[in-house]
Amino acid sequence: MAPNSDETPTLPQGPGLGVTFLYYFVGTALVTSLLATQTLGLGLETGRNNPFSLLFGIIGGVVGASLNHSSSLTLTCPNQKSFRQQLNAILAEMDYSEAPDARTDGILVYQRSGLQGVFSGRIYVLISGNQAQLSSRNSHLRRLRQQLEQAGIR
Repeated sequence: MAPNSDETPTLPQGPGLGVTFLYYFVGTALVTSLLATQTLGLGLETGRNNPFSLLFGIIGGVVGASLNHSSSLTLTCPNQKSFRQQLNAILAEMDYSEAPDARTDGILVYQRSGLQGVFSGRIYVLISGNQAQLSSRNSHLRRLRQQLEQAGIR
């Protein structure tokens, strides 16, 4: 559904903390269970590999969720043009460029090229008034926030 002309567009939101934890927990637990079955000779029917799978699943879930859950960041930008120039420069250092299939609702989309872009996700930016909203993976936003603060943008 396209936004009306009087509505401010909203940034796309990816999976939150809970869904991301569950994804990494299940994936890590499954891989650990299969590896324990093959390398340690612990059959699935014995149940002895379950504590290993549970432990590694929790560790994988916590690490994966803390790095890869989607979050957003709101910054003040008194000058949109200079903010966008600084943002483009910082994102270029991170190997991001503006996506060629840009959206028409005013949301800027940045992505990496090639295979790297498939695994790293996109960064969405909406600049309106004197605020900029960014949405992406938590690890990307944390790095981006640090570099923007070094550039004097908070």
